[in-house]
Amino acid sequence: MNFPRECTLRSSFPQVSALAACFLLCISACSAEAEEPSFESAKNWFPSVRNVWTSVGIKNHPFRFTSLYNGTIVADTHPLRSMPAGPIKEYLNPYIGQGVQLTLTPSFDGSIPQRPDHAFQLSSRPDGGVGMQGWDDDHATPVLWTRWPMNTMYGSTGIVVREEVFAHSPAGIEAKTGKERLYLWMRLKVEHVDQFEASPNAVMMIHIGNPDMMQRSMWHEENLTVHPERAIYPRALTRDTYQKENLSCCRLVEPDGRVRLVGMMSAGSAMLVERTEGSRDYYLQVSIPAVKGTYVDLLVPMLPGDADAVRAEADLGFDAALSQNDQQWTKRPDTAAVVVTPEPHVNRAIRRMIELAQVTSETNPENGDQALLTGNWNYDTLWPTPTCMATHMLLDHLGYHQFVADNLKIFHKYQGSTKPPGEAYELHPGYLGAPKQLSSIDWLTDHGSVLHAMAQNALLSGDQQIIDEALEPILKGCEFLRDARRNTNHEGAPGVLPPAVATDTGVPSQAVWNIAWNYKGLESAVKLLQSIGHPRADEFATEAKEYKKAFVNAYRERAATMPTWKTDAGVEHRVVPTGLFGPEMQSHPFFLDTGPMVLVYAGLLDADDPLMKDSLAYYREGPDTKLYDPRGGMHQRAVLTHEISTCEPCYSFNILCSWQSGDREKFLEGVYALLSGALSQQTFSGCEHRHGIWSLPAPGALMFYAMKLAVIDDQLEPGQFHLLRLCPEAWLSAEQQTVFQNIATESGPVTLRFKVVDGGKALDVEWEPSFRKQPQGVQLHVPEIAGLEAVIVNGERHPAKPGDILEL
Repeated sequence: MNFPRECTLRSSFPQVSALAACFLLCISACSAEAEEPSFESAKNWFPSVRNVWTSVGIKNHPFRFTSLYNGTIVADTHPLRSMPAGPIKEYLNPYIGQGVQLTLTPSFDGSIPQRPDHAFQLSSRPDGGVGMQGWDDDHATPVLWTRWPMNTMYGSTGIVVREEVFAHSPAGIEAKTGKERLYLWMRLKVEHVDQFEASPNAVMMIHIGNPDMMQRSMWHEENLTVHPERAIYPRALTRDTYQKENLSCCRLVEPDGRVRLVGMMSAGSAMLVERTEGSRDYYLQVSIPAVKGTYVDLLVPMLPGDADAVRAEADLGFDAALSQNDQQWTKRPDTAAVVVTPEPHVNRAIRRMIELAQVTSETNPENGDQALLTGNWNYDTLWPTPTCMATHMLLDHLGYHQFVADNLKIFHKYQGSTKPPGEAYELHPGYLGAPKQLSSIDWLTDHGSVLHAMAQNALLSGDQQIIDEALEPILKGCEFLRDARRNTNHEGAPGVLPPAVATDTGVPSQAVWNIAWNYKGLESAVKLLQSIGHPRADEFATEAKEYKKAFVNAYRERAATMPTWKTDAGVEHRVVPTGLFGPEMQSHPFFLDTGPMVLVYAGLLDADDPLMKDSLAYYREGPDTKLYDPRGGMHQRAVLTHEISTCEPCYSFNILCSWQSGDREKFLEGVYALLSGALSQQTFSGCEHRHGIWSLPAPGALMFYAMKLAVIDDQLEPGQFHLLRLCPEAWLSAEQQTVFQNIATESGPVTLRFKVVDGGKALDVEWEPSFRKQPQGVQLHVPEIAGLEAVIVNGERHPAKPGDILEL
């Protein structure tokens, strides 16, 4: 039996034992081996992720609400105030201490829960770190729900309460100044009442505390630690009441008159209780009659708000605020794409990833700087390499060009202000790095990733204004790479970038991670310059050619010095290096995540190169696979499990090796593993590592980029389009048309629709390109559909069989 590597982790099925759940997972994995991957076959490859958190906010606002898997709401005004790297985002310092955490606990009788006397892991609670959450697809607004069967330590109340939350600002769904008022609306609604036995009321005890109580850590899997001694709210609260039409309203007010929370109810009650007088250990006791559909609404300002402003928002009401949001979230750019597949989970994932990427951005309230961030709550700072994946792998392909351009302008503004992270470097006017106020750990890859993002934004948009504004920074970025390659003040290989920091280890090296991303940026810049006929296009094309030649020669020399290993079958492979000189990081998880597989994506080596084949073999069946412990943390030696990294799945560049080589089985396994294992299957929040840091757009961005290439591929060969080359069988349906509409490509936006017709004998394809530049050819790969006899393209029937390639 081929056991899935993570089957011994926590049960995906809370009602059965871990051993039984493991058995069920293994049965699922084995039965899935006979069929091509789809979400249905992949959804049980991994145990349920734990400790998920999900962003709830509006576009470009410096603050976001965070919902934990169990419905806890964290309004943290400066999550990075204690970063070990030093002061970051000091423009948020005035807001320190003004946040709040709302922790919900079901109750039988409204008594205050016992306070733990020691710190504990959140997932050590009875729920095991796994919640019941999802998005309300009936609204354009991102409305996040959490389901609460009202079970207490004494038993079930027979009631289910649904918590619904969304963010609202009177200024709209996109911040312009970063100073806009931001609110969270929460509705606690009775969803179900048991027909046999139920309590007369649903009682929820909501602790009003300090967000400092919740500690996040990337160093172990149980990443949320609760510190009860930090839970006390920093200021005294008093409760007052008022009437509004048929609503009874209460407010929690701070000593200076600012409002912390408003409760509104047509039935039930909301009372402020304190553990002991003067303790500031507060609970809001919410009681709702056990009648299906009855609810209580809560309004939570991100910052304690002016009484009149909060009253105006409260008077608007939950339903009106939601309706207002729906109208605004419905609006999309004219260039936005539409993707609809026969897999509803895929469709929902794409929608929510777009929203997550937009919400995970901010506007500096001091100077108006706008920037995408790496994540929320823990990584709401800027590592440009994973951050830019949200632009060049997701948003730009889906037509959100102006949003991307606006968020890349911060790199224009601060270009040349950061010293590259290596001793051989000096300040250079062309270097693109994270602005100091947002930087955490600088990598030299940042320059290449930003350069690539700028060039892709210009190429995919075709927007002349975007091109004009980005052209000078792009040219200066190319000049930095030209000058850096000529720098001989280092011990590394000549003609390649000098050693610099490539990862969070902080150790400078002549790493393939640095070299690959910067080559990718240079190549994309050359494409842009050639597309617009720029006079310096040939100059930098020659630079890129020499860059590649110098690296490949040096890399092959380095690889020849590396040891070999043998598979169980006795096949010998070479250990493939992660750098050009110095010690290797073979025992470190970054050996996979920032290792040689990125070279195929960068264009420095091909997937059929022996070194790339050796590299893939190492991560799939090499010595480290025998050391892998599915119960262990992210810092063990990383391997591929279902073709994604056991450390940081967003860096599973092996998927793009399989794309280029046409290894359909491994490619689709990796794509669906990202969907099922690197994103929460409930909220689509992306993880840095499983059960670890959440609300990252990067893993979903890699997944969508691979999905797009499976159907519309303009990257495999210069000047050529390949359609349906690796299209999943799940998208070849007789019941529903698959739609990729207005997808951005380097040649212009294209639309592809397809559906199986004639009882499975034909594939009906609609192909509608809007090319700005005519490609050299368009090839349609006829899918492997049993019994297929023809392909109908825009109404014209062509005899065809599976495996044929039609020239369009």
